[in-house]
Formats: sequence, structure tokens, C-alpha cells
Amino acid sequence: MNMEQLSKSQIVLLTLLVTFVTSIATGIVTVSLMDQAPPVVAQTVNRIIERTIQTVASTTPRGQAATTIVTQEKTIVVKESDLISQAVEKVAPSIVRLYTSDVESPAFLGLGVVLDPSGTIVSDAGALGEAAEGMLQRADGSHVRAFVTSRNADLGVVYLATATTTVDGKPAAWTPIAIAQEHPLLGETVIMLAGKTIARIAGGIVTAVTPGADKVPEVIETDIAPDPILSGSPLINTDGSLVGLSTIVSRASAPSGFISGSILMEDSSKGTGGQ
Repeated sequence: MNMEQLSKSQIVLLTLLVTFVTSIATGIVTVSLMDQAPPVVAQTVNRIIERTIQTVASTTPRGQAATTIVTQEKTIVVKESDLISQAVEKVAPSIVRLYTSDVESPAFLGLGVVLDPSGTIVSDAGALGEAAEGMLQRADGSHVRAFVTSRNADLGVVYLATATTTVDGKPAAWTPIAIAQEHPLLGETVIMLAGKTIARIAGGIVTAVTPGADKVPEVIETDIAPDPILSGSPLINTDGSLVGLSTIVSRASAPSGFISGSILMEDSSKGTGGQ
């Protein structure tokens, strides 16, 4: 049968058939490509494109036709820079600056991270040295005394308990940081926080993960320049979760290396002394 002999209805049906077959072929090709893509590519695509479905239901009086539901699909593009800004803002209340306990002329030692609502702080053991206490500066500028509760030489970390009030007598409330539950992937975007007086960040990717064995901890290596990394600098992902912490042990393993954040939480919950 020639195309000229087709009726209007047959032409419409033929068009729908061709469109349907094309859609199926496109879907198959897309799925195949996503399966073959590296995990970091699939992760980036999932984070950049979000689908928001807005359902609008009209109210129908009794006795009339059933309610009509109209579904609208919108594609929202989320920039990675926006994710980084949101992540840094999220973790800001959980980051503290560690100083010596000298009230008159305190010296900056490094950064620390809040692990729980009671104010347990983890920092780089190399920053505090053999000192038994220090002074913490919180995100709001207030200061709180902190006392060493345990050290772990294998990880190069120190744990501190904080006073219940600031030095000016106000109650001290703490916002614990979220710990990344998933193992970091090679190529995953990470952000390092630093800055002695003001907040500074540096971005990079995970370049290697050195597995732990016996007393050797797992170390996350990055391509972040080592110069801005401070003692106790936290490493976070774009979700605002702690991925790692810079310690004297991690830096000895790799200049831009970080101890895994999940190990820090496990060590804290065990109450390891390691003095």
C-alpha cells in the first residue's frame, strides 16, 4: 500500500507506532550507556538533574465528575558549586578552632570536629601535643574550655570533653557533624575546610583509598594541595558529611591524606584510651 492511499487515521496510527518504537530504542540505549559509565559519572548525573513532580488536584463537588489530577514535570539543574556551598554551610556549626589554654596569649593549634551533642571533640593529636587541655573557639565566636579524655596514637587523634558553659558563663550547645555512611569512591568530589582566623576551603577528588591493616588505619588520599591543610582539617563530601580528618598519621602516609571519618566515630564509641 502506498503512503498516498493511507487515510488520515492510518497516518496518525503509523506516526504513533514510529514514535513508540523510537522511544523504546532510546530508553534501551540510555540504560546501556549508564550501565557502562563509571560510577562517578552516574553519581554526577544523579546529583545534577532532579525531577520535581507537582500534583495539582481540583476539588469536585459531590455528584459531579471524578477529580482530575494534572501532573507537571520540571527539570531542575543543580550546580556542583551550589552543593559545595550548601555542604560548607551545613557543617560550619560543627567545626571548632583549637587554641592553647593560655588566656592572655592563646596560640592557634588546629581544627576540631564535634562528634556528639554532649560536645565530644576530635582533633589532631599532633596539634595538642602532650597538653591536657585547650581552648575551643566555636562558630559563633564564643570560647569553651576542653579537656583531653583519650588519645589514639595509631590514628593520630585526640578526643576532648568540653565544659558545659562558655568562658562568659553562657550554656554551650553543640551540633554534631554527620558521618558519611558510604565508603568514598575514587573520583568523588570532596572539600577540605581550613583557615586559622576565617573559614577557607579547598576542593578536590578522592585519588586513592589505602586500606587499613592491624594498627595501620585506612587513609583517604586526595589531590588537594597540602599547603592549606591544617592539623585537624576535616574532609567532607557534597552532602555535608564527614569523610575524613587530617592527622599526624594521615599526613605521614600521604601529604594530602585523611583518616577515614567512620573509623573516628568507631574509636570514640569504644572509648579507646591509647595514651
